[in-house]
Amino acid sequence: MVEFGLMMLVQLFDMIQVGTLGPRAISATGLAAQPTMLIFSVFSALVVGTTALVARAAGAGDREYASRVTRQSFVIVLILGAIITTIGIPASGSIIRLMGAEADTIGPGTAYMRIIFADTVFTVGNMVLAASLRGAGDMVTPMISNMVANVVNLFGNWVLINGNLGFPRLEVAGAALATSLSRLVAFAITFDAVYRRNKFISISLRDSYKIEPELIKDVLNIGIPAAIEQLVMRAGTLLFARLIAGFGTLMFAAHQIAMNLESLTLVPVMAFQMATTTLVGQGLGAEKPELSEKVTNQAMLISVAVMTAVAVLFFSFGQYAFYIFTDDPDVISMGSSAMRILASSLPVTAIYFVLAGALRGAGDTKYAMYVSTVGTWGVRLLVGYLLADVLGLALVGAWTAVVLDMVVRMFFALKRFFSGEWKEVIQAVPEP
Repeated sequence: MVEFGLMMLVQLFDMIQVGTLGPRAISATGLAAQPTMLIFSVFSALVVGTTALVARAAGAGDREYASRVTRQSFVIVLILGAIITTIGIPASGSIIRLMGAEADTIGPGTAYMRIIFADTVFTVGNMVLAASLRGAGDMVTPMISNMVANVVNLFGNWVLINGNLGFPRLEVAGAALATSLSRLVAFAITFDAVYRRNKFISISLRDSYKIEPELIKDVLNIGIPAAIEQLVMRAGTLLFARLIAGFGTLMFAAHQIAMNLESLTLVPVMAFQMATTTLVGQGLGAEKPELSEKVTNQAMLISVAVMTAVAVLFFSFGQYAFYIFTDDPDVISMGSSAMRILASSLPVTAIYFVLAGALRGAGDTKYAMYVSTVGTWGVRLLVGYLLADVLGLALVGAWTAVVLDMVVRMFFALKRFFSGEWKEVIQAVPEP
């Protein structure tokens, strides 16, 4: 929970400090963030597959297999990351225009995106190494890396956005540089952890990095559905953002702030989701499916209790959080309604997140992909368009569709969990 809280704070600090530049800067960073998140989502194929297989290996006590999985995934993400950087930097301006950016946001949005793309190798390298450590049950190292990265990002924002301590005033580009530097630092910490061989997961420069097709296949069999799921969700989120952008800069700024606040509220359920993924995988690897089921039930109970309390707080006082980001009365007014709608969905979201974590830990990523596709495209986008655009409810209609999306996902995830079929997706850790 501490780790995910710090990850969200990196984004939150960006938005707060960029918010001092006005709604134009908020919209520029938001428009740039959506397509980069979509592109990075393709790496979830390796991240989710790596976590599931490492967790199974940890349950079975097979350290050598877990390390081989980590090495193979690490090599692949570095290669793909270099390709993304090569393509993404020159394409940034075109991507921002396709997002529907208004004239005043194209320049800063393009600069932000180019800098983020330049850091792709370190971003995705850290993603897969942290995933391996979590799969082995090491939640502390990723937490520490994000803690240090958060401090670096906060300081970098302060000196680069407004030009403090003699640094140049770079505004939106300064926020991107600070974020990229923080991700580089996080990568250095996680790499050091797996390189020093004092963890269950270990890699070394002396190890063989020859591609093992069968091992990559094992990772991708679990990971590709997860990657498709992420692509579906991110593409849907991108189009959803495009829909809101059509209502103008001020409304999109309100939407972007609400999205960041939503990310903050989801920290507890993201934590329980990751814990559930790891423990379900380890339980199945140790051939104790009853433990995996018990873990999931307990995580649901705790996360629903926590998120109900958070929902009450955000419904009652969420509007005041907008004052942290902006003093624009129109943005605050539009965003306050979205926050109340968001609050009503949090207990439902808690159930879905924990169940999705259990399915991923079991390697049942195809079903999670189907659920996300139905929720994102059949509910969030279609219903969101009808409510926001056709019926003219704008931001209120769009966020109502978000709530309905979570309800639909929860229903299907509960159905799958109680069927018990997820326990049989992966029978055992493959032989080394």
